[in-house]
Amino acid sequence: MTSSRVLLIVLSVVTAIVLQAAVLSRLTFLGARPDLLLVVVVCFALHDGPLAGTVTGFGAGLTADLLSDHVVGVLALALCVAGWCTGTVRDWYDRLSTLTPLVIVAVASAAVTVFAAGFSQALGDPRISWSVLAADLPLVCLYDVLLTPFVFSAIAALTRRTESSAREW
Repeated sequence: MTSSRVLLIVLSVVTAIVLQAAVLSRLTFLGARPDLLLVVVVCFALHDGPLAGTVTGFGAGLTADLLSDHVVGVLALALCVAGWCTGTVRDWYDRLSTLTPLVIVAVASAAVTVFAAGFSQALGDPRISWSVLAADLPLVCLYDVLLTPFVFSAIAALTRRTESSAREW
């Protein structure tokens, strides 16, 4: 992985965290919020593979954990596993299919949400309610899927640009 690709990943994660905290956390649609950070991690994993997905997921999750008030490490672990799984699945899907990234984001969104809630509850977080989670889960998945085409195409365009600039050197 080139230094320009690492810089692109870091800038994308920082941008996603800022947008998540400043804009999307304040926009509650029917009680649920989209998870832009998860979509960014999954899109990088789909584009670059399991190593990039794992490292991006861990770094993004740990940064988000440190900036929030929940148990540190839960989101880092969940996004790390989601990035690895998504990157591993990358070799099995048809890259020409437009629906495949949407389905993968929906599955990853549901898995990360349930995993993070279950792990947080196991660690004693009293704010976790399974009835609220069950009501919000379909909406969170839907919102993440709606964000996916925009994020996936932006990341694909930016990675193509970094690849072409790396070849010029």
